[in-house]
Amino acid sequence: MSLAPQVPIRIPVTLLPILRPRRFKILHGGRGGGKSHSVAQVLLAMACQRKLRILCAREIQKSIDKSSKQVLEDYIARLGLSPYFDIQKTVIVCRLTGSEFSFTGLREHTADSIKSYEGVDIVWVEEAASVSERSWVALINTIRKPGSEIWATFNPDDEQDYVYARFVKSTDPDALVIQINWRDNPWFPAELDTERRKLKAINLDLYNHVYEGHCRSVAGLLFKRHWFQFYDVLPARLNPYMATDWAGGPDPDDPNADPDFTEHGVWGLSETGDLYATDWWSGQEDPAEWIDAYIELGARHRPLAAFEEKGVILRSLNSSINKRMRETKTYLRRVALPSAGSKYERALGFAARAAAGTVWLPSGKPWALRLLNQLCAFNGQDGRKDDAVDVCSLIGRGLDEMRNAPPPPVDSRRPLVEIGTAEWLEAEARASQLATARNQRRYL
Repeated sequence: MSLAPQVPIRIPVTLLPILRPRRFKILHGGRGGGKSHSVAQVLLAMACQRKLRILCAREIQKSIDKSSKQVLEDYIARLGLSPYFDIQKTVIVCRLTGSEFSFTGLREHTADSIKSYEGVDIVWVEEAASVSERSWVALINTIRKPGSEIWATFNPDDEQDYVYARFVKSTDPDALVIQINWRDNPWFPAELDTERRKLKAINLDLYNHVYEGHCRSVAGLLFKRHWFQFYDVLPARLNPYMATDWAGGPDPDDPNADPDFTEHGVWGLSETGDLYATDWWSGQEDPAEWIDAYIELGARHRPLAAFEEKGVILRSLNSSINKRMRETKTYLRRVALPSAGSKYERALGFAARAAAGTVWLPSGKPWALRLLNQLCAFNGQDGRKDDAVDVCSLIGRGLDEMRNAPPPPVDSRRPLVEIGTAEWLEAEARASQLATARNQRRYL
């Protein structure tokens, strides 16, 4: 006779397939679909049936309070399972089967330390869109016990996120992939439905991301995809400018850390005031390499000004940049702009230009598509890959220092018009109208 309790779980019908074994179980969608709540209930029920090691992971876990532990505790109480579980400070243990839930942040692990989880039966990766490719690869290679499974729940964020690119955009025969949104959840709360309707009325793009599970890079938040124009041939006359978002190089004390990108962007301002992105460089390299890339772009395009942001990184690099300019005899007029306000506020100047349809990107350039995706994914929050957006923000803030390209020289000679042609008749009519107007003013 089994002593295991009958756990009265409630999950949407759409998620019933997760009850069957599968190496990867990927649940994605917008707010209110019940992804995390369903997984918490199912894992608790499974832990009561047999002994399991269950690892609850996310990319960054600064404290146990930032883990999935709270939702598990809530459902232990809600499902009447408190007698069966010992809730400790860092783990949850099932008294009946010995199953254990542990919690960790993946980024804090090295290739060696993550090996301690080789014997795990199930991994639940919460907020999986924010987990880096490095962490995913290390986790998948570690969890290899026969019959082990990796579950992931997330609201899609960017099409380039590892979990979305591998399991949603591509087909993995070992993966069960389920999209679930608010309409699939019969217990979708009325209060949240009210908020959903309000957001839909105010900002459809943001609504599609939050509630319909669209990627930010598709929906667009501050920046809208349809704002941007594309060119095949550049205008003949452009005033060139540069902007750079400097970043620190790889950390020698933490070689596995994912450093920020240094981004150099070259832009041209036309005689009509339109902005054209003409060249780009990005990399997570040692400072010596991206200083050389900066000098090379400057030598190639000869910008009238090169914008950068004031701050500790610039102070630490300033002498090295000036030294390299002297060595290569490539001198740029560097303009350091203050870092005022939030990232979102600093991007508003460039956003205004883009909204007016005056920002142009090159057709068919991979770096231009990457830039566009970052712009449309930008939400002003820390922790996202938005270094290319910072370059655009600098250009927007530097517009007061920029000037339009000069118009072509005007030929003062009046072109000859053949007598008797339609063009000649139009010219004569215009001349007659002007003469009549002058005569009328004379007698007023």
